[in-house]
Amino acid sequence: MVKLSIIIPNYNSGSLLKRCVKSIINSKENIEVIVVDDGSTDDSIYTIIGIDKRIKIIKQQNSGVSSARNNGLDNATGEYILFVDSDDTLNDGWDKYLFNCLIENRDLIIFNYLNDGNKQTIIKENKVIKGNDVIDFSKKMLENPTRYMTVWGKIFNLSVIKENHISFNENLRLAEDGDFMVQYLLHTRIIDERINYFYYYRNNKNSVMRTFDPRKVDDYLTALNITEKRIALFPELKKSYRIYVLMHLNIMMVHEVFDIENPKSYSEKLEQLKEVIKKTIIKNAISNIKISDCKCFRMLPILAIKVRFYHVASVAFILRSRHNH
Repeated sequence: MVKLSIIIPNYNSGSLLKRCVKSIINSKENIEVIVVDDGSTDDSIYTIIGIDKRIKIIKQQNSGVSSARNNGLDNATGEYILFVDSDDTLNDGWDKYLFNCLIENRDLIIFNYLNDGNKQTIIKENKVIKGNDVIDFSKKMLENPTRYMTVWGKIFNLSVIKENHISFNENLRLAEDGDFMVQYLLHTRIIDERINYFYYYRNNKNSVMRTFDPRKVDDYLTALNITEKRIALFPELKKSYRIYVLMHLNIMMVHEVFDIENPKSYSEKLEQLKEVIKKTIIKNAISNIKISDCKCFRMLPILAIKVRFYHVASVAFILRSRHNH
């Protein structure tokens, strides 16, 4: 019987952790729930003790989400892995269609998901991807990192992870999901697309992603440089990785540099933009992307930067930041 290991990193999640776990253990399928408590100082971990014998609780000193996920992988006994964030949930009946996929021996299974109740349709039809089509789909994923390059909402084959020594980089504070996904995609041979919406992603205004922190720009740049080295041996993915880099430039500008919570003056923010695009990995991505590749809406700020209309790009970033808030 196929077994699924569900890994939940927890840090001071309060009552959200219990809600998360309860959405999972309604399943009668062969699962184990591994909750890795990353040095919480609240009582969240105690709210789930004794709820179900399939729950395994692992405590560690506060070391970050990557460490917690790696700890979960080290202790997983299932053939397949599902990562769930502690403030998210699985929708009712999630196991009925998910377990039907696990008997097919896939490397990666990708589903649609709900974002605060709104359907996010990234998969249009049930489809098995093999051979050269895997490269094409990997390109699509790289070019749309916020939609595809998270580790939640997907099923991973643990043997692929173990055999290729894939892990989360514990030195990264940001973009660790993308780095893990790149490692995994480079060893993926069969992808299964499923139209079902089984994962409920909750927008948490206090999450790392949504909280202004002036250090985050450097953290993103560090992650991009590390991941670029993994792509180096796969020239067919280099163009898509440039777009991946430029999408992260958008994220850096919207969520950090031009974020409305950033106390710097506009001129200081503009100077930071100019400094960031001088960084080698950003500079190369901008210079090697064609103007014809910048026609879609999300690439318009990149086009403005490429033709040195920095004020136009800045206004776009400011408006996007205000919209997000």
